[in-house]
Amino acid sequence: MILKAIQERRSIRSYKNNPVSDEQIIKLIKAAQFAPNSHHNRSWEFIVIRNQDIKKVLYDLMGQGYIKDAPVLIVPTIDTTKSMRPIQDISTAAENIFLQAASMGIGTVWKNVVKEKVSLIKKLLNIPQQFTLINIIPVGYPKTKRRPHNDSDFDVKKIHYEEW
Repeated sequence: MILKAIQERRSIRSYKNNPVSDEQIIKLIKAAQFAPNSHHNRSWEFIVIRNQDIKKVLYDLMGQGYIKDAPVLIVPTIDTTKSMRPIQDISTAAENIFLQAASMGIGTVWKNVVKEKVSLIKKLLNIPQQFTLINIIPVGYPKTKRRPHNDSDFDVKKIHYEEW
């Protein structure tokens, strides 16, 4: 049931040293590539980073220790000459990664990339000019298990029918 993965998906910022296999990464990116996207242009590309030196440079640029501590980073990018809605397209792909990871017992978190850092990261990772990014996704096994969402986190008062 998809609701189970949604309830279990939590932002994870502390990871074990356990490796995440190439097969697992392929499953995560496969889920991303099945995400809805504008005009079905499928213009995403994904960079998988395991190299500690690259992770260290990204950490120096962005802060947040989990950038260098996560076993894997996934950087979703998108071709801005093809996507009419690059932010939305990356966001839906990222959400699919999060849900697939949760269903596999793997932790993730959205690490936002501020506009001022995009060009530096693109240069570091040799990302072509027409591509952009908005986030980096650390991936790994959580050091501690977080409580899943439950019905007490649901607020029916936030639902409005027909008008506010």
